[in-house]
Amino acid sequence: MTDTRSSPVPAAETQTSRVGTNILWNYISGFTSVFGLLLLYPFAIAIVGAESYGLWVITFSAIQLLTMSDFGLGTGIVRTLADIPDDDPGAHAKRRSFVGVALLVFLVLAVVLTALYFAVFPLYLTTVAVPERDRHAVTLLLLAAGVTLFFSVLGRACNSLLWGLNRPDIERKAAVVAILGRAAGYALLIPLHGGLIALVLVECASLLLPPIVCFWAVYRRFGLARPLPGAWKEQGRPLLRMSSVLSIGSLSLLGVYQLPLFIVGPTLGLQAATAFGALMRVNQSARLVVSWISMPFAYPIKKSRGAEAAEHIRVATTVALLVGLMLSIPLLAIPTELLTVWLGAGMAFAAPALAMVVLGVLGESLGQVPNLVMTLRGNPLVASLISLGVLVVTLPAVWLAAGTDSLELVMAASVAPLLLAVPVQLYFSERAEPSGVTGANLRTWALMALGSAGAVGVFMLVGRVLPDVVTIGVCAAALGAVFVMAFRRIRRRDREINERATQEHGGRQEPSVSSS
Repeated sequence: MTDTRSSPVPAAETQTSRVGTNILWNYISGFTSVFGLLLLYPFAIAIVGAESYGLWVITFSAIQLLTMSDFGLGTGIVRTLADIPDDDPGAHAKRRSFVGVALLVFLVLAVVLTALYFAVFPLYLTTVAVPERDRHAVTLLLLAAGVTLFFSVLGRACNSLLWGLNRPDIERKAAVVAILGRAAGYALLIPLHGGLIALVLVECASLLLPPIVCFWAVYRRFGLARPLPGAWKEQGRPLLRMSSVLSIGSLSLLGVYQLPLFIVGPTLGLQAATAFGALMRVNQSARLVVSWISMPFAYPIKKSRGAEAAEHIRVATTVALLVGLMLSIPLLAIPTELLTVWLGAGMAFAAPALAMVVLGVLGESLGQVPNLVMTLRGNPLVASLISLGVLVVTLPAVWLAAGTDSLELVMAASVAPLLLAVPVQLYFSERAEPSGVTGANLRTWALMALGSAGAVGVFMLVGRVLPDVVTIGVCAAALGAVFVMAFRRIRRRDREINERATQEHGGRQEPSVSSS
């Protein structure tokens, strides 16, 4: 019997275009994750109360921050794995060896970050006024979060390996199931009057499912991978060197999204901090959606050259801009309706600040692809330094804006630097790999922007006539229909280009890309 775990990865997985499939699952997973981040939030408060859930929110934020602090190793894994040629006779052995190196590095990182968590976070909790009814749950909460942190860090390694193999859809499918499982757990806790411990266990189980699925997917392809002799010198050290550069950007972006909240709290007060935290969650959700839509193009951009690479870049830009504009429409048109339905009328005062989130969404949608090109085809240090520059501008801007007592100015200061950095990103991206943008592309993008502006006006009028919930439903249905039609066109063109590439290469399929 053949051991499929040690057999080479099928050529279809690494050579056949999967752009359409990956975009579909990133689209589905992105919006189900938004569902988990945003829509389940009020239900959690209803189950255990605002104070009790706040204790878990603080704990979750800590493990999330540490999990995301992979110091650029994840991007380094994707880039290194994609660099191994498919037609190399020893490709599978090299990949298997690199998998062993990557998992070993992340195992050390998981141990260090988990130890840091257990050493520091309990001390931080001593400064928090924990409700009397929840003090008995603190120890179990800390243990559950620590275990989740450890396996989540390892899961980032496995997820990055799957990205490098052009199979991001595996983790995305698991994420969809995890969010649905969390919702099902909430549905059980409400009638059973579950407490904080039960809620934490439901959330931790949901967080652990994607890492477990990713580990199993990597195991099926490579078994218990072990580094080859000399692998640390040939693969490990270059990964750390590359990641040391990429870490500047990844840690800077973490600071951009996390640190402004700590400025808002002592300057604008806790109510404003609560509203700001909710709006930043909206911003981060939009960022995740744009990222998951853009990342399926990483593999073809890395593998292709010349005109084909330029086509990948143009299509990726079109798709990212389309998603960014669609996310911006409801934020500009019906911010009050969104906040009232989501968090109640008491948060409606933050509607102007929610509209400012559009600056960050557009910055992400326009900057994602250039950043991807710089990281994969150019100098990753440039991309990292641009992110560092955004952080350097953001923090003093937020500090100055906080002195005005205006939440919308604080939000604008938090997200506008992302948009201001786009011209710099485009300049260095074009130097790394020209996109060959034509007048037809510019006209398409301009029409998309004009259409979005028109949609904002339409939905503003709809919001004045229909109830809030109905307005949001109509907006979501209309935007969903537009994206489905666009996605079908992308898939159709992707199949046509893939068939043409197969004929040109004598039956061997090469990575192709959809054309809009």
